[in-house]
Amino acid sequence: MGRDSDPSERDGARPDAGETRGLDDAADTDSTPDFRAAREHVLVEIARFVDDLRNEGVTVPGTGMLDAARALSVVGLGDEDRVAAALRATLVSEASDVAAFEDAFPTFWHRLRSGIDRIATAEAGPSADDGSDDDTAAVEGSDEETEDPGTLEDVEPPDLDGEGGDGDVEVRIPTDRAHASGDRASSAGESAAKRYSAVGGSSLVDDTVPAPSSGDVAAIDRFLDALATLPGRRRRRAPSGPAVDARAALRASLETGGTPLDIPHREQTPSEVRCCLLVDVSGSVLDTVDRGALLALVDRVASAALNARVFLFDTDVVEATEMVTRAEGSTAAALRAAAVEWGGGTQIGAALDTIRRTAPHAVDRRTVVVVVSDGLDVGEPELLADGITWLADRADSVVWLNPLAVSPSFEPASRGMSTVEPYLDALFGFADAADLAVAANQLERRGLDGPVGYEFESRADRTVRDGGAPE
Repeated sequence: MGRDSDPSERDGARPDAGETRGLDDAADTDSTPDFRAAREHVLVEIARFVDDLRNEGVTVPGTGMLDAARALSVVGLGDEDRVAAALRATLVSEASDVAAFEDAFPTFWHRLRSGIDRIATAEAGPSADDGSDDDTAAVEGSDEETEDPGTLEDVEPPDLDGEGGDGDVEVRIPTDRAHASGDRASSAGESAAKRYSAVGGSSLVDDTVPAPSSGDVAAIDRFLDALATLPGRRRRRAPSGPAVDARAALRASLETGGTPLDIPHREQTPSEVRCCLLVDVSGSVLDTVDRGALLALVDRVASAALNARVFLFDTDVVEATEMVTRAEGSTAAALRAAAVEWGGGTQIGAALDTIRRTAPHAVDRRTVVVVVSDGLDVGEPELLADGITWLADRADSVVWLNPLAVSPSFEPASRGMSTVEPYLDALFGFADAADLAVAANQLERRGLDGPVGYEFESRADRTVRDGGAPE
């Protein structure tokens, strides 16, 4: 939210108390109101509107409230149609939710405009015709500076729950899998909406995370094998190549009197994976993914991949490669012993920038980068765009595992996911180990160059997730 709406603010001037605009003036301008109480009122009403939409089942993006405030600071509050269009664009991500938005908007608009009317009247003070000239003159002659009204950006977001929480955002995670992390609801009526801090609230890694089952480990190993891009010792038939398959040529010559008509070749099978794993350990991810499967993925990458590098990030970045390698299967305990924290906010762009500056050789042309994140980024969009561009240009391929993508209604519409999605080779859902088996099933059949990802999930993939053999 910029500060360009009022020329007087750009010039450093402070509005005089007698110049405060009322409702009629506010209705004729494209800028937000010039008094702080009105700006707070706008944010409160946006938050109430978002809450009303979510109560009606509308899937509002995690950054929807902030994006809506930015949009209103651009289009202003004077035109109902422009306000409706701005909020529809920032708060509605599915066509099926438009009807609910249209039903709720008139109430929001009435509350917004009537509140501004009351605030504008109170801020403007007594009129020139009510016999209060002396008071007006006293105000105009005062040496005391009036308060700078600031912009919408200057006002703290309202705390609807009355719990505090600086920069907290409410996120609804419609994965159709209740509490995939293993944190079961204490009651059947527990809300699916949670508040996550954009900047902090982390704690030491929980060393009581349940160990993965043998089936979970097998699914993770299968996923890593499917990502293999480096040739190993195994070989396979090939239409061409430097290695001649002498045995196959001899067998084929028996059918033609000892004269081979075709020279078969062999090539090395890609059976090794060189991997860099980037794991988002923010609160929103940990409350959606099976933490045992997540730590098992970290452990298997560190032990099975060639030249593996493992980074954990929320608002900070920690390289965990060495501590996980020495953990000998007790990954959670090793991370806790090393005072590694998780559960904070999410700044994906800042994490990629840090890795780019401090560990640029963790990624090269033979490296598959696997990112585990829900994409609910609260950092600078430009930093995220620069980071994912660098990653895609430098790596062999980039595979993104999003816990929210297990939902049938998932779309990469959040600010973070919409930024990175064009640069990804594949985007899969990952809430538990069975989802990695689904990803492996697709990669084995089509490869990273084929149509793979959450949007290409088939009936055979669902069979794999349910524990059956692929059809």
